[in-house]
Amino acid sequence: MAWELANGGRCDGLWLGFAQSDGRPAEWLECERIESASRPSPSLLSPDYAVLKLNRDASRPAIPIGERDVPSGEVVRVLSVTADRFYDDVHQVRSRRCIVDNNDRLVSSGEVPSASIRVLSSCPIRQGSSGAPVLDVRGRLRGLVHAAGPPYFAFGLMTLLPQPVDRDDG
Repeated sequence: MAWELANGGRCDGLWLGFAQSDGRPAEWLECERIESASRPSPSLLSPDYAVLKLNRDASRPAIPIGERDVPSGEVVRVLSVTADRFYDDVHQVRSRRCIVDNNDRLVSSGEVPSASIRVLSSCPIRQGSSGAPVLDVRGRLRGLVHAAGPPYFAFGLMTLLPQPVDRDDG
């Protein structure tokens, strides 16, 4: 998403799809506007998110949002839609547990690590998982997957949600 369109910008032609689940039909919702977005950066350790306002509410319940930092050592779950390893046209929602760690081992000496990025260790993140929700043990949304380490190396990066998050939990 272009930075100049963020923070109240237009998102014409952008639609979000929700898969059929729990007896609910699949549905598509149009983006009304971009509420906010992180600033672009070439660093893998920079926040990467956008908050979108949709043209209407989804027919399914929203995931509650957790507050405060996610401490190192906390166990979280990453949910992602991944292709079946044998049948690329079959997609499944999968869940994997990961351990949250800080990112200080990934920055150069003297560099200050971003406070909004956490490492997900013991957690192989596959290409295409960007944007996957990261949930705490109570099922609250704590962040989003935004990057992964080299292939066959078990770590991913999570962008914490901006705090405080403006929301209407109804």
